[in-house]
Amino acid sequence: MLPMEFVTIGLAIVALLLVLKSRGELTLLKERLERLDQGLRENDASGAEEQDIEVNRAFIARLAAGETLDPEQVLEGRTWGDVNQTRALELLDEGVRILDVRTPQETLAGIIPGALQIPVDDLPMRFGELGRSSTPTLVYCAMGVRSAAACEFLSRQGFAALHNLEAGFGSWSGPTVKPDE
Repeated sequence: MLPMEFVTIGLAIVALLLVLKSRGELTLLKERLERLDQGLRENDASGAEEQDIEVNRAFIARLAAGETLDPEQVLEGRTWGDVNQTRALELLDEGVRILDVRTPQETLAGIIPGALQIPVDDLPMRFGELGRSSTPTLVYCAMGVRSAAACEFLSRQGFAALHNLEAGFGSWSGPTVKPDE
C-alpha cells in the first residue's frame, strides 16, 4: 500500500469513530431528555395531587365548622354550593356579601341590593376587590351558569363559603334596586 492509501484509510477510520461517538452522545442526550420529560410529568402529577389535597382540606374544614356538603359537591370536587331563592334570602338576612357577575348592560334591569358588580370576564383582574376570602358570598348572574364559573374561579383563589344562586337573577323574586341607588 502506498502512504496515501494509509492516510485515506486512517481518515475513514477517524470519521467512522467520530460518527460512532456522536451517535453515542445522541443516545445519552436522548436518554437525558426522556428522564427530564418523565420528571416534568411527575411534577405535573404532583401539582394535581396537591390541588386534590387542598380541595379535601377545604371539605374537612367545612365539615369541622358544622357546614353540610351535598354528595354532588364531593363527587365533583366543588367547594362551593348551589342555593335556591329561599336559602339565598336567608343568606341576605345573615348579611352575606353579594357578587353580581353580569355585564353592565344586564344590570340595568336591576340588582340585588348591596351587590358588588364585577362582570365574570373581569373577575380574574378584579377579584382582589372582594377583600377577605372567608366572607360568605352569594354569587349570581342571569341564569346561574356564569356565576357557577365565577364560584369555581374564586374557590381556586382560596375563597370559601361561596354560594351560587340557582337559576340566577332571571328567576329572582327577592328585593331589587336599580344600579347606583
